[in-house]
Amino acid sequence: VVPSDPNQLDNYIKLQNRISNKKIKLNDEGVVATEKLCKLLDVKVGDYIEVNLAPFDKVKVKISAITENYALHYLYITPKLYESLFEVPEYNICYFEANENIDTTELATELMSNKEISAVNFLGTNIQSMRDSLNSLDAIVWVLVICAGVLAIVVLYNLANINITERVREIATIKVLGFYDRETSDYISRENIISSIIGVLFGWGAGVFLHRFVVLTAEVDLVMFNRSIAWWAFAGSGAITMVFTIIVNIILHFKLKKIDMVESLKSVE
Repeated sequence: VVPSDPNQLDNYIKLQNRISNKKIKLNDEGVVATEKLCKLLDVKVGDYIEVNLAPFDKVKVKISAITENYALHYLYITPKLYESLFEVPEYNICYFEANENIDTTELATELMSNKEISAVNFLGTNIQSMRDSLNSLDAIVWVLVICAGVLAIVVLYNLANINITERVREIATIKVLGFYDRETSDYISRENIISSIIGVLFGWGAGVFLHRFVVLTAEVDLVMFNRSIAWWAFAGSGAITMVFTIIVNIILHFKLKKIDMVESLKSVE
């Protein structure tokens, strides 16, 4: 991409570092490369890459910066640097900003009536197509979430049930000592809640690495997925886990009420 006026490129294409969000300006010292391209070529800022642009010979250019980008691969270069490497650039693409409420179909038809225009492409249409493709994965995601939730309930219930079974005499003893059913339930539920909180904290740490592994595995060469995780993902996963814990505690409350004090004290550990 060779903008006729590098100072106006920011009005249409945002060049910025993905991690620091620092804006990147084009300069004549090197090119700005997209992040996934640099990853595939295993290069970093300051390295040189070979550019093979027919019918010219291969030339080496320096990477002055790496910009955030998620679809396809691009090199951004100033007209002066492009001219020094190849020739005077001939501009064949025009970027423009249309009004939000404009009829894109009518506008495209009107523009295509001009013989000098070979194609019209709207960014909004591309974004919608990408969203439609990603939305097809929603069903799979929900299946995984529901299965994970059911598994969490099963694991929490079994652990708590084993805990109660192994401590029947202890629970019966505190009931004999005058503990009400609510107090007896709190005695066990408190342990479940603490265990769940520890599990949530551990899950957040392990989830970051698992998320990165899944994202990197699912990527193809022409696409880069977002590596960042929104704060609400952490909050939501923690909240759902605690809701499951509360549900299990409610179920166990009725199980604890059925413990027979006399028979439990007679049992042999």
